[in-house]
Amino acid sequence: MMKRLLILSLCLTWTSSAQEAPSKNVRFLPLGELPPFKQIIGTDRRKQGEYPKGSMPPEGTVLMTEPGEGTPLGLRLKTFTKSLKIKASAKGVEIYEGGKVAGEPWFKSRFPAQKEALFVLCKDNKTMTWDKPQVKVLPEDVRSFPLGTIRLANLSDRGVAVILGDEKAFAVKAGEVVLKPMKAGEVLVKLAVKDASGAWKTILQNNLTMSKKGRMHAFFYKAQTKDAKKTPVKFFSKLEGV
Repeated sequence: MMKRLLILSLCLTWTSSAQEAPSKNVRFLPLGELPPFKQIIGTDRRKQGEYPKGSMPPEGTVLMTEPGEGTPLGLRLKTFTKSLKIKASAKGVEIYEGGKVAGEPWFKSRFPAQKEALFVLCKDNKTMTWDKPQVKVLPEDVRSFPLGTIRLANLSDRGVAVILGDEKAFAVKAGEVVLKPMKAGEVLVKLAVKDASGAWKTILQNNLTMSKKGRMHAFFYKAQTKDAKKTPVKFFSKLEGV
């Protein structure tokens, strides 16, 4: 009798644990540039025209945090959203337009393997619209992204050559993520891509300031403005920490 009760107790405990799957903490970073400014000239004043469909992330975005429930997301270019908790019952990561969880999601992805994750979004490299954005999911925990490092994620369609200070040059291939140690203080960063002839062309030479207890986010994405031929890959970085 006692053996049967023990087995039943273990089964109930296992079932409860399976049902109480861990939630996920996620945040989002949309990368890109503002479309060309367009003015509408009225009779009394000028006003900005609406951006063409697909040229910007949609307004009124809502992240589904549990079935049928959502939290406003407020996607802004080159701005990290706050971290939001998604319950396991949501069964995935879904973003909706129109201020509510209804209809088909604008963005949909499986749950990240990590408990904490950053979803980096940008225009699709082929269509160059936000209708079905490209995504790179990155772990946020300190073990995967330690203090004193720079993490370079390449969402563009080209490889990028990188030089950090006096270190040897290294490549970050299209779609690749590279983690490197980075000294505290000002570090000169040089970036280059190959032009049509196959020669390396410098696209950026700038100082990044690293703190002793910080970590540096760095991203490459496909240029979306008229100067794309001159600078085909754009760079964005953000120091996080003290």
